[in-house]
Amino acid sequence: MRALAVARNCIPGLARVQWHFLDDGANAARGAEVAQHMIDWQADVVVGHFSSDAAIIAAPLYQQAGIALLTPAATIDRLTLEHFNVFRFCPSDRQLAGDLVSWLASRQWQRVHVQADDSAHGQALAVAIGAALAHAGLQRVNEREYAHVEVFAGRLKASRDHWQARRLAGSTRPLVLTDDAASPYLGVASQHERNTFVIGFGAPDSGAQACQASALHRALFAAEPHLYFRESLLMLYVLAELGNGNGNGYAEPLPDRLSRAMFNTPLGVVSFDQGECRNVSTRLWALGPAGLYPAI
Repeated sequence: MRALAVARNCIPGLARVQWHFLDDGANAARGAEVAQHMIDWQADVVVGHFSSDAAIIAAPLYQQAGIALLTPAATIDRLTLEHFNVFRFCPSDRQLAGDLVSWLASRQWQRVHVQADDSAHGQALAVAIGAALAHAGLQRVNEREYAHVEVFAGRLKASRDHWQARRLAGSTRPLVLTDDAASPYLGVASQHERNTFVIGFGAPDSGAQACQASALHRALFAAEPHLYFRESLLMLYVLAELGNGNGNGYAEPLPDRLSRAMFNTPLGVVSFDQGECRNVSTRLWALGPAGLYPAI
């Protein structure tokens, strides 16, 4: 919502958009209810469903209704592999997993323990990490004590609880958390802790308008932009371009237009390959006494 507040102040094209706000609660059942509300409202496009748990339930409903779904944060692979109407503005599970495993290999951490929470997001990402480990020739171990590094995939609260529990248990083994944990709300490490990492979304802001957007966020909220701000803002720039349709309709279905078009935004050029935004990247963070900072 903060990205939307900033966008409506700095993206003129959004003035043409008619909004309808609903909250899916990051929940599968509520996600289905929200999707049906949007279908009944006759939405042209839905932006949101940050949670993979809600998005994966809503996507086929939108597909059946011919509605495009733009998601800034739902990483689960099935979204784009199974649904041609979904367009993702962040890395997928397979990209997060592949980049993570490449980094683990570069650190010569050959034996990896992988654990996940019970969310669809965490479970799917753990599967993707397991596949990437096998492809890279790294060993997934079932017992933590045999691992060089531990990986935990899941939502922010579960990730924070897991990290704190492991350190309280006396473990100093390297621990990598996943994208939901790339948040100021993760917390800070103790003075001597240097072995907690997070793989999250990359692609730093560039351009004058991107800086203006970040400055406007600071002016409105007295804080630096948080998790998913950039991906959400990028999505809203594309939405503004889509708003240049012909009156209340479009020359072609929105999923077709999104699949073939190239959108020039202040945050860079946006185009899609089978629903995946080209040029998205990941970033490794380390957790220190002042919070997260770039690890590489």
